[in-house]
Amino acid sequence: MTGSERTRRQLLAALGGAATVGLAGCGGTSGGPNASGDTAAAPTTGTTANPRTETETATPEPAYEACMEPVGCLSFDEPPETWAANAGIYCDIGVALGLADRLAAIGSPRRYYTGYYEELPGVSFDKSQYPVLSRGTRMPKESFYAADADLHVIDPVWMVNTFGWTEADIEEIATNVGPFFGNYIREQQDAWHTYRYPTLSEAFGNVAALFGRRDRYERIEQVRSELAETIRSRLPEERTEVLLLRPQGIPPNSFFPQYMDDSVSDLQWQVVEVEDALTDSGIPEWGVRIDYETIARLDPEVIVMETQFADDFVLDDESFREFTLGFMRDHPVARDVTAVENGRVHAGGINYQGPMVSLFQTEHAAQVAYPDEFGDEELFDRDRVAGIVTGDG
Repeated sequence: MTGSERTRRQLLAALGGAATVGLAGCGGTSGGPNASGDTAAAPTTGTTANPRTETETATPEPAYEACMEPVGCLSFDEPPETWAANAGIYCDIGVALGLADRLAAIGSPRRYYTGYYEELPGVSFDKSQYPVLSRGTRMPKESFYAADADLHVIDPVWMVNTFGWTEADIEEIATNVGPFFGNYIREQQDAWHTYRYPTLSEAFGNVAALFGRRDRYERIEQVRSELAETIRSRLPEERTEVLLLRPQGIPPNSFFPQYMDDSVSDLQWQVVEVEDALTDSGIPEWGVRIDYETIARLDPEVIVMETQFADDFVLDDESFREFTLGFMRDHPVARDVTAVENGRVHAGGINYQGPMVSLFQTEHAAQVAYPDEFGDEELFDRDRVAGIVTGDG
């Protein structure tokens, strides 16, 4: 049986022991205190009287604990000194929590866009300075031994189904190096992901609890909540229809259509409450490409394209209009699409977004979908966010 064919039950059975190796055990499973979706607060240490004797005390509870499927619960007596993550979602979470100096390795740096940090005074991150776990299309165990991280903020089921790891591989690294703790939340089309998807906020809170950084988590979440409230309070009654695409090539001649759902990659569109142009189109949700003839049939008001084509290569608005919108305006079919005629074809950022990246992309989504209301207005305070990240605010 190959790694990709193994069932979730088999994997979780193998992970049951690995999750608590070297930890102050909490003995929890995926049905623990976080099963309802609430992030687990860090309990305090202490002693309690034992009814059998006045001299015995209970074992102190761990100070840094959180629960999230598929691993279940992890707990530490002290925050992990080092950690590793795969791509943009959990790396961005770590930077938001002020943990960049503890990052031991990045799985796939090309899937972690750091350009937005340039707008945050005093916040910088040079990912080229960090070891890389991936080797081409492989994620070898040797990389994990070399990084020697105390915690791997990576979904182990994703490792099995993406890189052909076995349960034994996961248990080996969890035992000999450090446990896994992560849930692959970028998208929701994978058949192997049969366990619950937490929200970005929940995943963020769980990582914060393990590192004792709930205060920073709560402050960043307050900014995100205020941004969402600001946008929703000003949305016009009539919603804009948006077609979300991943272009293939520059200029693009085909596209992967992107249905909007509850996944983290579409978080900004959930906030701005647009209408999905793909709804009821009959186009499959996964694994197909569409051409300009199909786009013309859909005839959306607005087209938004994800534009992270390679490692940190994101087309800015000027380049995008030259290489993409300009090409479409000259195309014999695309030029008659409403969005192209009105110049409402936009670069849309990336789909690996953590809590800080989501701030920028949510703001941009509001500007793109409702330019008459939001224009180029900054909708959240950059200095405030930077102060939280650096500890100066």
